[in-house]
Amino acid sequence: MKDSNKQYLYSVLRQAWQELRVMGTKAGQVLMRTPLPRILMLCIGLALLITLIPLILTLFVIFMLVKLLLLVVMINVRKNKVSNVHAEQSQRSWSYKDMDDVEDAQLVRIEQINYRRNDQ
Repeated sequence: MKDSNKQYLYSVLRQAWQELRVMGTKAGQVLMRTPLPRILMLCIGLALLITLIPLILTLFVIFMLVKLLLLVVMINVRKNKVSNVHAEQSQRSWSYKDMDDVEDAQLVRIEQINYRRNDQ
């Protein structure tokens, strides 16, 4: 059984090699009929295409990562700013100095509340 698998694989590889060789000879014949300046321009264009596409994709990924990083930093800064404002307001204790800015404020002390019968 191993010999039949090896023979099958060998025949498939041999056929693929023959097809590639035929395609290579046809491409060689076309290149022999093509003028050199056109081949030079084709090679330069292919080289630019091969080098620019990975460069463009890399720059796109880098800029998207930088944008994501800046977004995370800005969200963190805003969250800290809001939490710091709330922390300052909750830590500040009430004092009589706060009352100086208010004109009509009066300090009222309630010792006992008496309810009327209708309000209960």
